[in-house]
Amino acid sequence: MNNGAFGTIAGLEKAHYDTTFGTIFERDGKPYSPDYAAIARAYGIEGIKITSAEEFKPALERAVASNKPVVIDVAMINNPVPTAGHWNIMDIYSPGKKVHHVSTN
Repeated sequence: MNNGAFGTIAGLEKAHYDTTFGTIFERDGKPYSPDYAAIARAYGIEGIKITSAEEFKPALERAVASNKPVVIDVAMINNPVPTAGHWNIMDIYSPGKKVHHVSTN
């Protein structure tokens, strides 16, 4: 999943410091993401860039059937997803505070 960022770190920065630094990929102030499928192909690995939901299933089937490494570059929006369990990194960033991941958008 390509969220155009170091998404988890960006969410933590935004939640704890109300800003991000070096974790949201931009070029000239606009969102930017490398073409990871093209990078894979440059290394001799199959790379597939997904541009619509309909393309995903056939790409995944092709990747599994190939029985080789395949990069499937799937763009996504970096929104936090509530999950069960506990990740103590919040305690590391802001000990004693009740802080949760936030959207970086």
